[in-house]
Amino acid sequence: MQHGFAENEYGRLTEVLMCSPEQMKIVEVINDTQKRYKMKNINQEKAAAQHQELRTVLENHGVRVHLLHPKENMPEQVFTRDLGFTSSKGILIGNMKEKIREPETASVKQWLDANSWSYKEMEKGAMEGGDIIVDDPLLFAGESSRTTPDALDELESWFPEKKLVRIPLKKHYLHLDCVFNILSPGTAVIYEPALTDEALRHIRMHYRTISIGKDEQFHLAANVLGIGAHTVIALPKNKRVNDHLKQWGFHVIEVDLSEIIKSGGAFRCVTFPLKRMTEI
Repeated sequence: MQHGFAENEYGRLTEVLMCSPEQMKIVEVINDTQKRYKMKNINQEKAAAQHQELRTVLENHGVRVHLLHPKENMPEQVFTRDLGFTSSKGILIGNMKEKIREPETASVKQWLDANSWSYKEMEKGAMEGGDIIVDDPLLFAGESSRTTPDALDELESWFPEKKLVRIPLKKHYLHLDCVFNILSPGTAVIYEPALTDEALRHIRMHYRTISIGKDEQFHLAANVLGIGAHTVIALPKNKRVNDHLKQWGFHVIEVDLSEIIKSGGAFRCVTFPLKRMTEI
């Protein structure tokens, strides 16, 4: 039996679960970004090519990429991060809030069982992995339209050794990782208007922060993916933020994911880390 492991968002990524966007389309508008692109919708061929480029970058950096089989009745399946999260206690699978995404949970459990990965399941409420950011001993959890308080109560009972920091989000913001992300032991990126003063104070107690603007937030500048060795994967469009990261010593790999983000998710959203090494 294989066991998942991750203590943070920036250790060396070694195994990840993804799903090619060949069946990706906006069928039912379930976030604000999709409202803008509903009529134009998704160019599946372009999205698949961008996804393949990302997988190639990951593999070239020593990451083993596992793939879920894309299914026609799961148009949001590319966003594997939302299925749950991995911690020092292994893989935890949550529950999807939106009905159109419910079948994805059964699909990932089938894959985990078939490939001998151990996991636990949430029993209460709804919880999506985009609202969970791990940095042991801290566990940041977004109270969003997709993650409910009863699920976070259960999460808190499962991790008594961690400090669960609940961050309320306005309905306009899909997940916590659309407005906040941890890039190193002392560095985070934030979109201040989405966070309460209390949340900002708590974050700044632990991290120096890079603030992003409204347009950068729409283009998901916070939703970068750390893969270890102070290396992050980011959108070329967010040049100011990328330059700031470089000035602070990060190696930034720019990959075009512009077609996929039309559905409301970027690099963190399309990757479910199965294993991360603790060291940076």
